Amino acid sequence: MNWDDHIELWHRANVRILDIRRKTMRFGETLRAYRLPASGFLYTTRGGARIGLDGTEYLTERFHILHGGKGMCLDIEPLGELLEYDLILYKATLPDPHRREIQSLLERENPFSIQYGFVPGHPLVLYDRVKQMELYWRQSAALEKLQARGILYQFIYELLRQLQAQNISAVKPDIVSQVRRYIDERYTDPLTLDDLAQLFNYSARNLSRLFKQRTGYSLIDYTIRLRMDQAQAMLVGTEAAIQEIAEQVGYKDRMYFNRIFKKHVGISPGRYRESGQSRTDRPIPLSRSSIVPAAALRYTRTDNHYQYKRSREGELSMYRSAKPSLAAVMLLCVALLLGACQTASTNGGSQTPANSISGPTAAENGSAQTQNGSVVNGTETVTYAAVNGEVQIPKNPQRIVAVAGAYVGHLLALGIQPVGAGGEAFDNNYINGQLGEVENIGEDASLEKILELEPDLIIVWNEPEYIANLSKIAPTVAIDYGTPVREQMREFGKMTGREAQAEAWIAAWDRKIDEYKPEITAALADKTVSVFDASSAKEVYAYGNLGRAGDILYREFQLKAPPIIQKEAIDSGQGWARLSLEMLPEYAGDYIFISGWTGNADPEAVFEGPIWDNLPAVKNNRVFRNDGRGFVYSDPLSLEAQLEFVVDSLLP
Repeated sequence: MNWDDHIELWHRANVRILDIRRKTMRFGETLRAYRLPASGFLYTTRGGARIGLDGTEYLTERFHILHGGKGMCLDIEPLGELLEYDLILYKATLPDPHRREIQSLLERENPFSIQYGFVPGHPLVLYDRVKQMELYWRQSAALEKLQARGILYQFIYELLRQLQAQNISAVKPDIVSQVRRYIDERYTDPLTLDDLAQLFNYSARNLSRLFKQRTGYSLIDYTIRLRMDQAQAMLVGTEAAIQEIAEQVGYKDRMYFNRIFKKHVGISPGRYRESGQSRTDRPIPLSRSSIVPAAALRYTRTDNHYQYKRSREGELSMYRSAKPSLAAVMLLCVALLLGACQTASTNGGSQTPANSISGPTAAENGSAQTQNGSVVNGTETVTYAAVNGEVQIPKNPQRIVAVAGAYVGHLLALGIQPVGAGGEAFDNNYINGQLGEVENIGEDASLEKILELEPDLIIVWNEPEYIANLSKIAPTVAIDYGTPVREQMREFGKMTGREAQAEAWIAAWDRKIDEYKPEITAALADKTVSVFDASSAKEVYAYGNLGRAGDILYREFQLKAPPIIQKEAIDSGQGWARLSLEMLPEYAGDYIFISGWTGNADPEAVFEGPIWDNLPAVKNNRVFRNDGRGFVYSDPLSLEAQLEFVVDSLLP
């Protein structure tokens, strides 16, 4: 420890008391993973204990002093019948902290964030200072608070004098370990680099660099991987619904959770649960206290941490794949056997595509190569470059099963009615009246039910394992969630042979946007717009440019979002941001759109009361609510309806 630098920084600092807490613990009680909300001194005045500070263990007796910086984790286990200690929390600020001289000192020694522990040679002097400080701090008058602050400086002087005399060494904080432990405990909460940097008094850029160097992961990637680890454990070890699990690991939007899960695990949550897999090769070991397992015992805590909730009606969901019945398995086995019996055609050794169900050889069925692809069982096919690779699909498919029901609106916009569709299509109030004889295959999308519909094309979410099974029934094309509507429409046009219809819809959409955009832009000028929904009285969600009219407001009309929504929900690519009710004013724009509630929670508990009533948008009558389930989708027909709602809301 460089005592000259150490003392110089204390001399320059403006130090004020944040709190003084006198605590008593009995044998058998423990304090677990308490994160220091500020720098502090812990002074044991009675009894002994095993105390962990960021993983460093101290066996303490009476009159033992420890110091830790903001964000460090504290664990306490009494070793005798009774333990008493004082915790003095303080904040030290430096004048002109960005001056080169100050920066140089801090780089060499930061006395407010280092860790040390020792038994002072003259403990009663320090004990007397602590008692006086506590006495004055407990009084409410400002003069007594000032006196307590003066005694704090006397305490620090005596502490530094004895530290220097005993030549005590300090441990610089392991910032990466601290951040990892914090993320391990709070991975369900919205976490940003700036928030972590502020919490641990560190530069955001340096924190990001150090974390990547030490762990091999960026902060965002580490958090996602941890969430996926926890989701896998819950999928295999509990019967909680996938929507519940998604929320427990920090994702309110199940479609987004499914997409992230598939990207990092390789299969969908439903298929993962069905397979009963368990991870034994976790890439990120969870940090734990050296004394007791870490728990969520924090200075500020949320009421819903690690709580399972009842399954809620009306959740926007994808399918959960079910185990196929015996009949379906037998039919698939027959199909595989027939496919395996195919031989090369006699005119050049070309083979029938492996994912088509056919009987004898292609030559016996009159198959021939065409310019666009081939003819299989009398049906002309083309090669389509899908997310899951090149797939031979019918040139003009007639019996489409849209397992990914959220994309049925794309087919309807092209004049195609599928023979079967996932349950999301029937939840969408904008399109469910146009489904006619379409079979609702539900969320489970069993292989047997799909097989019964005799599809010639299947459209599904990008789940490799499930795609492999479906491809034995019919050509299967995977869809990635979140693709902008124009790009997605062109892809649907290609796969269905209706490129002209797709371009016609895009041209009509562009005309509508061009018609309304000047008026909307002029009406709102530099005003901001927010999109909210809520699932409980304690949580509000702000949305970005995907779904809930966000495509139109932010992407098409290029309206401004409040800066914090722009950063957390749009620029981050996450699509949404979770916030507490108290943070609502920071996220609220000059205009507010409210989406229908995702669950059964009473919305009035959130969008009512003094916080809500004092928002400028509420006072100016600029709040627009849409309860339709179709409001959450981004297919062409849903966007057309949302556009009408947005225009009617914003233009007089």
